[in-house]
Amino acid sequence: MNELEEIQETQSTGLPFPKTWKGAYLFVLASFVLWVALLIGLTEFNI
Repeated sequence: MNELEEIQETQSTGLPFPKTWKGAYLFVLASFVLWVALLIGLTEFNI
């Protein structure tokens, strides 16, 4: 293995989506923000 393949292998998540750890963290963060927004938005109707 050359150095580029080693770097790509360590940065790969092994998942079909997302392919990189940065993408995985962004996906988790976006999911959290979506759930919090839904929680706030849907509880506003029950005043």
